[in-house]
Amino acid sequence: MFSINKKRKILVERIEITRKIPINPINKSEALFFRNVDLIFQKVYLFEYRNVCITPEGIVFKKLQLDGDLLIFPNHKKTYNFLYLLSTLIKRKCIVLPENETYLLCFDYWSNSIFHWMCDVLPRIEEVKEQAKECIFLLPKSFKYSYILETLNAYQFKSIFYIEDNTYLRCKSLISPEQIATSGKMRPESILKVRATLINYFQPHFSNKSFDHNLYISRSKARFRKVINEMELLETLKKYNFKVVFFEDLTVTEQVEICYHAKNIISIHGANLTNVIFMQPQGNVLELRKKDDLLNNYYYELTDSVNCNYHYLNCDFEDPNPGTNSFSLYVDLNNFETCLQRMMNHENEN
Repeated sequence: MFSINKKRKILVERIEITRKIPINPINKSEALFFRNVDLIFQKVYLFEYRNVCITPEGIVFKKLQLDGDLLIFPNHKKTYNFLYLLSTLIKRKCIVLPENETYLLCFDYWSNSIFHWMCDVLPRIEEVKEQAKECIFLLPKSFKYSYILETLNAYQFKSIFYIEDNTYLRCKSLISPEQIATSGKMRPESILKVRATLINYFQPHFSNKSFDHNLYISRSKARFRKVINEMELLETLKKYNFKVVFFEDLTVTEQVEICYHAKNIISIHGANLTNVIFMQPQGNVLELRKKDDLLNNYYYELTDSVNCNYHYLNCDFEDPNPGTNSFSLYVDLNNFETCLQRMMNHENEN
């Protein structure tokens, strides 16, 4: 692996964890999760750089050599390579940052989605939030989404510097924590720190209205990844007093508040489930999953990390573009009601 010279110090120590398996293993399908139960998280380092350049994709480089330690996965060096750097130098304008400041880099080229922002970026900020108070935070200008800007308000920086797409930065003093965990994996203590910081920030803005405890988060307004037979599914949900919500219609604060009060959340696999981070301990999450999916266990790990109970239902699917997570699911209503009853019974037991 390639890297550039930098100082490093330990930020987070190595830990080993064992997650509880899903509440409702079906036909030994707990095998879907076996690689996510016993996990080892290695030490995490804070990197300190001098006289480096930074691109809007979060790549750090110096003299046509980039730092591979900040890539999400090692094989991404096929994309972020010598030709990428050469193109950056030729086509983008260099912005020289003031030398008397220290800058903080916590984003990468996947960070502009809510899942990766909440579960990859915020844990990095969380672990350096004291140092961050003395730093200028770097953020691509294209990242000005409400969930990014509002969650950033929970942290303190000297200021935020927005990177234009057609530029790159030259920086004398830069710090950057490496990934707290491999993208898609969750270190429970880091996720709980993020949860505590965000709840502390958003809770004073809550409306304190009465909220439904049972939520079904619909993706019917999304461009892809929907429940094909959702209308029939909603008839079943009505019998169990579930409220249908569309996060597209809610502010960030409203999303946080309704999930904070929810005891049972159901949704198809997707970024909507990132908000389970705000649930109270021992809440229940039922994820509608693509049958035989061995990879997408993110929300199992996230649910377990906030001490909630994970339930799931494997579903038949239509996948027009395999490998892009654009599938839609067909939910077997009998199996769904069985899972729903089990989840509700588990709530009563607690």
